[in-house]
Amino acid sequence: MRKTIMRTLFACVLAPVAVVGAATSAASAQAPPRYEDFTVCYKPSDCNMGFVKGTITWPFETVYEPVKLEGAVVNRRGSDYSTTVVVEAFYGNKLKRSATRTAKDGRKGFTPILFGQNPSELIDRIKITVCQNFPTGRQCGRPGSF
Repeated sequence: MRKTIMRTLFACVLAPVAVVGAATSAASAQAPPRYEDFTVCYKPSDCNMGFVKGTITWPFETVYEPVKLEGAVVNRRGSDYSTTVVVEAFYGNKLKRSATRTAKDGRKGFTPILFGQNPSELIDRIKITVCQNFPTGRQCGRPGSF
């Protein structure tokens, strides 16, 4: 009889408390953000004409934080053109936001670009395109998707 009462007590009271405690501690021990390094060149075969290099910080999936992109855009010194990087943030196929950064001569670092700054602006993909601004007009290379 005593064993039956103890089993019933464990099944009804102690086991659910243990499960709730484990779930709570798992939720509070969140995984760190994921860092993704990238390099995108104007010409995939030759980065000498211009490129962008940096890191995308993807937040832990269940915590609301913006996606952060930081790095530098590089243009060939002494050239008669500039290099512009176009960064586009998407959720599915829908463009949510875009930003550009330009270097006229050499390397220009940029402060973090934040995408998804409010909970309704979810981001699941970043597209990065490097463009050359020649005196005759703008030409863009093949984009990279992250």
